[in-house]
Amino acid sequence: MNEIFQIFNPDWWMDENNNVLQMTDAILFLLFLIPVAYLFIYSLASLMKYKNPYPESKKQHKFLVLFNVFRNGKEVIESINYFLDTQTYPRDKYDIAAAATQLSEEDLTTLLQMPVSIVVPDKEYCTKVYAIQQVMERYSPHEYDMIVIFNSDNALHLLNNAYYSGCDSIQAHRMTENLTTSTAILSAAGEEINNNIFRKGHTKLGFSSALLGSGMAFDFEMFHRIAPALKGSDLAKAVEVRLLEENIYTEYIQEIICYSKKQENAEGYSRERQRWLSAQYNSTFLALKHLPLAFLQGKWDYCNKLFQWLLPSRFLLIACIVTATIIITILDWTLSFKWYILLLLIIITFLMALPEGEINKRFKHAVWALPILIFASIFSHFGRIFKSTKKNK
Repeated sequence: MNEIFQIFNPDWWMDENNNVLQMTDAILFLLFLIPVAYLFIYSLASLMKYKNPYPESKKQHKFLVLFNVFRNGKEVIESINYFLDTQTYPRDKYDIAAAATQLSEEDLTTLLQMPVSIVVPDKEYCTKVYAIQQVMERYSPHEYDMIVIFNSDNALHLLNNAYYSGCDSIQAHRMTENLTTSTAILSAAGEEINNNIFRKGHTKLGFSSALLGSGMAFDFEMFHRIAPALKGSDLAKAVEVRLLEENIYTEYIQEIICYSKKQENAEGYSRERQRWLSAQYNSTFLALKHLPLAFLQGKWDYCNKLFQWLLPSRFLLIACIVTATIIITILDWTLSFKWYILLLLIIITFLMALPEGEINKRFKHAVWALPILIFASIFSHFGRIFKSTKKNK
């Protein structure tokens, strides 16, 4: 029994006759090196010059532009008005639909007066996946050419070109609208890093772009077919599974911009992380279950996606590497050099993926809030575990 409790004694770890520290160090280093190497490769690929490869289309396809309205009706009403005011695509070549849930009577009345087809799901409180499934039930498979789940003033023209060239699944470039606080700026920087690594970097190396849940466009007949089979609460992950199981490639078109709003304080960020973690845990278990079979079947695009879902979050990865570096340095500094190199590599990886522009400029002034978001990210993991334990009781 005393030998078991020796692991809590620092002297036991530093004993030269005991190689447990070296073995543990090697295993941990390998576990963290794999995700860092994965991120570094795609971050490096994202530095390649982007050019839209799709020529002008000879045909104007018909689009269904879908807005999801959850509680905040006024914000979506503004988005629809903005879309209608700025759209240059022929008006007879697109229709607008809105999946409206939990709206006030005033917002619903305003929507009814607009040129919008409103679909109210038969459940007041439902997921985005369920709401979209309800919308697709209202249309026939050949009623439109594409469905667009976002708004952008130049979207339909560029999407039309890509669709004419054979793209059945497209992800746009989502950017943050409210760069008002340090938390929002850091969240925006994180999203831009994700855009470059998981979307631009992926497509540069021949893999599908990751989906976001908004800023997406799909072949209408294809989406109409897969919509009833979508499962879970995370729309992006549900669609990705179905597309990659069928070897359908997702393109990333960087110049199509759609905007979103980020949480402006650490408390809101932590709540958002809790929701993200709920979907992330489910996708992790799904990846562990399906990755071996996908590998044996040679579905490399699907394998890449499943492996991505196994990666820890950016902030958690940084926190773990920093913690491991400090502990190894204290226990045996001669083993710590590779950890400092790994820490430097992950920093270089994220700096390479951070684009030039307004976010980059503001990031330098907001970086002081980074430790707060790292701790918020870590505590959100503990909060998720605590909730799960409480439910089980």
